[in-house]
Amino acid sequence: MTDSSERVSLLDARTFVVAIDEWLDENVSEAYKDQPLAQHWARVAKAGEEAGEAIDALIAWTGQNPRKPQRDDAYDDLMDELADTALTAVYGMQHFTKDADETMRLLLARLAHHHGRLVVRNA
Repeated sequence: MTDSSERVSLLDARTFVVAIDEWLDENVSEAYKDQPLAQHWARVAKAGEEAGEAIDALIAWTGQNPRKPQRDDAYDDLMDELADTALTAVYGMQHFTKDADETMRLLLARLAHHHGRLVVRNA
């Protein structure tokens, strides 16, 4: 996992999500400029790409592929790629909402929904 001594607050996280979303919108290739539907697809598909990288790291960590050596150090890569997958999904949400408060509200509502299923299951 990437070592960071910097602690990020929830307020920082919201600010970072907005800044990253704006940067992504502003720095796409010319082929994507003025193509909102292409931008939508790219933002959603990027989360799938990141998930694929997490899967690659899992394969390396577990040694699932006999053609490639098992690597204990790939665990750190796995954690980084899972975090990238989660954040890329958040950036995708922000792409559609363009409102950090709404993005966080939606994310927390889904977390509460998942927790509610756990509570109901264990009741």
